[in-house]
Amino acid sequence: MNEILTHFDVFILVTFRTVAFIMASPLISISAWPNWAKIGLAFGLSYVVTPTITSAVPDVLQQPGTFIVDGLLEACIGLLLGFIATMIFSAISIAGQAVDIQIGFSMASLFSPGSNVQSGIFGNLYNLLFTLYFLGMGGLDGLMMAITHSFVAIPLAHFQLPNHWPDELMQLMNVVMTLALEIAAPLLASLFMSDVTFAFLSRAVPQMNVFVVGLPVKIFVGLLMFAVVMPGTIYMFNRVFMYMFSQLQVVQNVLGG
Repeated sequence: MNEILTHFDVFILVTFRTVAFIMASPLISISAWPNWAKIGLAFGLSYVVTPTITSAVPDVLQQPGTFIVDGLLEACIGLLLGFIATMIFSAISIAGQAVDIQIGFSMASLFSPGSNVQSGIFGNLYNLLFTLYFLGMGGLDGLMMAITHSFVAIPLAHFQLPNHWPDELMQLMNVVMTLALEIAAPLLASLFMSDVTFAFLSRAVPQMNVFVVGLPVKIFVGLLMFAVVMPGTIYMFNRVFMYMFSQLQVVQNVLGG
């Protein structure tokens, strides 16, 4: 009986981490997934992981205060891991929004039913393409393996933030912005050259309405460059994909001490 209660305490703590990770991780946390499916997935992962846990945990009946604190720590670990993955995933959205602003599509913002936010045409397109790439490369399986492996790297109720964690977070944001810029760079460069060309034309031919002529030309140039650099875009998708899981591994090692 005591062994059953001990496994139940472990199961509850494991569930705190898995639920928090699923609620904060990319794709799984979107509103397109029903809440009962997210909770069922979290309970399923916890059921699989619980027998492998050998760490001692406080008894929920004898030490309720310590148990609640440990549960909050587990939730913080899950939220942090999910936040890191979502931040890296957002590099795709940032690249798409940058292109939308430059090409003029940001004026026609669309409502994304998954994230419940407004995004432009290229932002939705990049997100859709990367989502298909992510699913095709087994990204969801990778996320599930990341959270299950976290119990090996970070034992239960063991949460240790490094002293220089703000610097690490700023460095991560810098890498995310760099990846977004590298994804959008070919289109931004071509659109910038289009603006420069029309600036010279407006000086040479003052009668020409640059706004009326320039907008369709920029759209054509942007779509043409998007098709031309598609192989490079897929390469950048792979870089974002690999960086996400490598960074999750680094964060787990840091938190685990």
